Amino acid sequence: MTGDKINIMDMLQLTSTYCQLAGHNLFKNTVKLDITSEQFGIIFILHYKDGLYQSQIAKLLKKDRPNITRMVNILAKKGYITKNKDEKNKKIVKLFITEKGKITAEKMEPLRLEFYKNMTDGLGDKDIDNLQSLLEKIRNNMTKHYGINVWQ
Repeated sequence: MTGDKINIMDMLQLTSTYCQLAGHNLFKNTVKLDITSEQFGIIFILHYKDGLYQSQIAKLLKKDRPNITRMVNILAKKGYITKNKDEKNKKIVKLFITEKGKITAEKMEPLRLEFYKNMTDGLGDKDIDNLQSLLEKIRNNMTKHYGINVWQ
């Protein structure tokens, strides 16, 4: 039984890696923007949840602070996002998507939908519902047992 659980966790990790690599390749081969797929990841996250801290973005993208800071500075310079100091703690920066960033994210929406469609090719609605339910249970267990919440 333990071996099965390890195998399941290995599969989750591999699936995550496959998604990242496939997304990067799709972006590189089809998108003509002045940013990288990793930088677009920041825009994508802020498009769905604006006003996050750099540390939250780093956690979501599994990047270290210097890497995120560098990408944020590039995106701010190019006008995709803005950086605002937190009102309570001026040492902390919150990130917000600009109109240019929103337009870019919306233009990318069909590509995102195609990516998800290709990722779930051959899965029925019931399969997808079951997978989503199982992944939500795993996420809830991580929060319950380890206090992990990527939005904090």
